[in-house]
Amino acid sequence: MSLTRRRRAFALLGGWGALLGAGAACGEAERREAERANPTTAVFADFARRVNDYAALRRRLTDSIGELDPTRSQAEIAARATALGTAIIAARPRAKPGDIFTPEVAAVLATLIREEHRRRSEPVQETRDDQQEEVPDFTPQVNALYPTSYPLATFPPTLLPLLPPLPEALEYRMVGDYLILRDVEANLVVDLMPGALPAGGGSS
Repeated sequence: MSLTRRRRAFALLGGWGALLGAGAACGEAERREAERANPTTAVFADFARRVNDYAALRRRLTDSIGELDPTRSQAEIAARATALGTAIIAARPRAKPGDIFTPEVAAVLATLIREEHRRRSEPVQETRDDQQEEVPDFTPQVNALYPTSYPLATFPPTLLPLLPPLPEALEYRMVGDYLILRDVEANLVVDLMPGALPAGGGSS
């Protein structure tokens, strides 16, 4: 390639680089503007990062103990779940309430839950009252197992779409007035949010 052509090529590459850099800067500026316009966007983005950090840790631990094989016996599946739970607890020895449900996230979620509860029709509220017998009666703790002596209470289907999405390994559950994050396979309380339900709102 001649010197002139090389100069033209470098000039073109430089132009594309400037355009890409400008595009990235524009995208970052738009993201920050969106967060200023709607603070909830930033709160949920932080929540998603914390959930993803947990999911990444869990994947590393899963790799160390092997993938779940549904063809195994129930005893083997239970043993693997126990091993996973033990590994998660060991990897998060100082885990505490609010590590994922930060105060900012908790404030937004509590508002969403109150508003959803207020919109429930009377028949729906009565149905929920009739289901109180299935609600587990224990005080959840981070890094503690969800007691197998209690059933998994049905999560309100009208509330779930309002909450930030979770990876398949995690789910929301209600326990008393707590909203908890539960590791599905390990049956472990990953984080909890007290006072999630409005006063007198039941637990589902």
